[in-house]
Amino acid sequence: MSVAGTRTQPLSGLLLWLLLANALLWTLLPWLIHPTLPLDVVEGIFWGQEWQWGYYKHPPLPAWLVNLSFELVGGLGPYLLSQLAILLTLLFVYLLGRRIFDREQALVGVLLLYGVYYFTWPTPEFNHNIAQMPIWAAAVYFFHRALHENRYRDWALLGLVVGLGLLTKYVIAVLVASMFLLMLLRGEYRRRILSWQVAVSLLVLLLVFLPHLLWLIEHQFLPLQYARDRSAAASGSWVTHITLPLKFLSVQLLDHLPLLLILAAAGLLHRGFWARQSGSDGADRDFLLMLALGPALLTALAALLTGMGLRDMWGTPMWNLSGLLLVSYLKPEVLKDKAHRLWRVTAIWLGVLLLLYGLAAIIGNQYKSKPSRTAWPGKVLADGVQQQWRQVTGCDAIAIVAGDYWLAGLVSLRAEGRPSVLIEGDLALSPWLTEQQIKQQGLLLVWQSSDTRVPDMFRDLPAPDATGQLQLEWRQGEASLVISWGVIAPQVAGCGKEGGRY
Repeated sequence: MSVAGTRTQPLSGLLLWLLLANALLWTLLPWLIHPTLPLDVVEGIFWGQEWQWGYYKHPPLPAWLVNLSFELVGGLGPYLLSQLAILLTLLFVYLLGRRIFDREQALVGVLLLYGVYYFTWPTPEFNHNIAQMPIWAAAVYFFHRALHENRYRDWALLGLVVGLGLLTKYVIAVLVASMFLLMLLRGEYRRRILSWQVAVSLLVLLLVFLPHLLWLIEHQFLPLQYARDRSAAASGSWVTHITLPLKFLSVQLLDHLPLLLILAAAGLLHRGFWARQSGSDGADRDFLLMLALGPALLTALAALLTGMGLRDMWGTPMWNLSGLLLVSYLKPEVLKDKAHRLWRVTAIWLGVLLLLYGLAAIIGNQYKSKPSRTAWPGKVLADGVQQQWRQVTGCDAIAIVAGDYWLAGLVSLRAEGRPSVLIEGDLALSPWLTEQQIKQQGLLLVWQSSDTRVPDMFRDLPAPDATGQLQLEWRQGEASLVISWGVIAPQVAGCGKEGGRY
């Protein structure tokens, strides 16, 4: 398309094509070049196939969704699901933008998000962070509607979305805290805190969250124990109380560096193009500032006060308002003049990213001593251990596989019948299994080591009836992956129903 041609087309049409083309390419490219799904996807799929109301690390909704996508369209599913999450996020950002700005300003607010790291490179790995993105964007949109219209319907929808957010990842609490602070600080909203509309919102939230809450009580709040242990492992002296929050905020700023480069290339960094009061009124400016910056700042403050560990990727859903916030400071007449140039620069940027991603995946592994997760020979591993299982037990399919969540997850993903996973041999982490099932159905153990001695994580399990090793070739001419296996044969006659399950 020529430069002149882009100027004759409305930005809405150009942006729509860019959104769809980018989503399609980020779906197909990883699917075509990665022989194995990413780590978080593998873990989510074997969680989701058990259809629990919770898992030892996280709430259940993302695991259900990623497993369903895998069941529907196989390995393509998780990549497609991730891009649908991004598109849905951008849709809610646009809907919010249309409530505050004119159409072109709202479109630019969406376009600018492609300069935020979280909307591009990490998106092939669908996980709880990616799953939060459309939920946060929807929550902000319905919160704006609720504040301005004060209708029961909008407050109920906000409660529904926040409830789904709590079924995704608990960190959405910092978004709710930012909403509360906004209402507390602005007089026209303060009196609504104790209103019936807000009560309805909280009631809907509780009803959505209640099944998971009951699961948490039954399983001794496993995800909170996991989060506490990870935070304790990451924290240290009083110095880390300061350095960890600063590092978290610094990384969030760096994740916006491509956005700065895009603005520069589009010629939008001229000082005269920006104004303190531009495309939004004071209430909407406060809304954007509080909900764009509040969650990250509150997260850093919590870490500063408690010393809890932080993960940079926790910032993934926090920046869907970055584009609209910038638009609120850009003079509208400048946007009208520069919008098409901004579109062209962004399109080029996205093309470069896709090229770099493909090259990193294809060429990068040639210089590594071991494969990246997505280059693992997962199908070869599953076929190899399944053959050993059949030779030892006489049963066709494995019913249960035990190991760390990566190796056991790979076997579960590709083996016939998709066996259940006993995570690290620990029934507390795998409440969908019982000792009786293990005795009846038998168990395959897998671990990465050249030593066939059974590792300590299986110490509470019966001794295997047979052990051995597999040599997996992950790059032509090399056999650098040594996988040990053990088989605990079923204690009852026969192999059960289809897939080895009873």
